[in-house]
Amino acid sequence: MAPGLTGERRAVLEGIVLGEDQDLSTGLRTAFRVSGLYHLLAVSGQNVIFVAACVLGLAWLMRVPRWIGELGALAGIASYVLAVGAQLSVIRAGIAGALGSIAWLSARQRDRWHFLLVGALVLLAWSPYNLLDAGFQLSFAAVVAIFVAVPLAKDWFAGYPLPPGLPEVLAVSLACGVATAPILWLEFGRIPVYSVPANALAAPVVAPLLGLSFAAAVAAPVSTGFAALIAAGNGWLAAYLVWCAHLIAGLPGASVSSAPAAIGLLLLCAAGAGKLHLSRQGR
Repeated sequence: MAPGLTGERRAVLEGIVLGEDQDLSTGLRTAFRVSGLYHLLAVSGQNVIFVAACVLGLAWLMRVPRWIGELGALAGIASYVLAVGAQLSVIRAGIAGALGSIAWLSARQRDRWHFLLVGALVLLAWSPYNLLDAGFQLSFAAVVAIFVAVPLAKDWFAGYPLPPGLPEVLAVSLACGVATAPILWLEFGRIPVYSVPANALAAPVVAPLLGLSFAAAVAAPVSTGFAALIAAGNGWLAAYLVWCAHLIAGLPGASVSSAPAAIGLLLLCAAGAGKLHLSRQGR
């Protein structure tokens, strides 16, 4: 995944691809938290979707039947979950991804709420104490926000002259930021203020970073030199994310920790959410 890379670049790649942040320095870990980019270091549905999409894409290029591609996607998802380990977010995403392939193989309708609820039931059946885990709460709160609030936010941002793709990035960041802010305050006593612009800056490189990481992993058994070349290019994307984290974390008032400020920010978020809902109703 990262042959030849060391230091922060390797640590960031390990965090984003495998959810392992133990090699990050304390300062960099704090910068990711304060900037609102720490969620990138937790393996999420985006990673699982990328794995499944790559397998299906390869199956299409090789002109094999779709059902073989879906079986390959199931195997890829299972392998990735085993490689990452028992992280609640990746198990949830893995269950949802696997159910998507199973639904296609069994000619059943796909329902994202069904996939989400099944993931929650499996995790809670495994251990009811997962309900009290911050990772469980943040993961499911963010996904529900994507389902419910992102369409509202996208409509609101669509009224502004923004580059293509940016309204969706801003909508996801805003919806997830509002939904997870109370949990962050209760669990960690701190809320990032500039998470929306931080994620807008980081979003363009996250998917390429994942793609290059998986490409390096595939190339490594065949050609270590070629894999190292891919990883060297990917290291620049990791360095850019480090720059984004430090830039946003260094801004004045990048996070709030005092109770009055946190309550005020949560009320402001609630007012913004109400405004988005009213604007949607008005249309």
